[in-house]
Amino acid sequence: MHILFKTEFRTQTRGYTLLIERDLLGDLSIVRCWYGLHNRRGGYKRELFTDLELACDEYWRMVTRRLHRGYGAIVKSGV
Repeated sequence: MHILFKTEFRTQTRGYTLLIERDLLGDLSIVRCWYGLHNRRGGYKRELFTDLELACDEYWRMVTRRLHRGYGAIVKSGV
C-alpha cells in the first residue's frame, strides 16, 4: 500500500486517523480509523474511489468535519 495523504486528529480522549492510499492493484481508498486514548474502543472504515479528485474532495470534507468537531490536527500529508 502506498499512502498519498495522512492526517491524524486528537482530542483529550479520542484519536482519529484519516488517509488516502493506493493498493497494489492501483485502487484508491480512504481509510478512517477512530480510537479511544484511554480505552480499547475503536474501529475503521474503508471507502473505495475510482478518481483521485473525488477521493481528495471527500478527504478534505472529512478533515473539515473533524476540525469542526473539536479535534486538533497533526498533518502528515504526502507520507
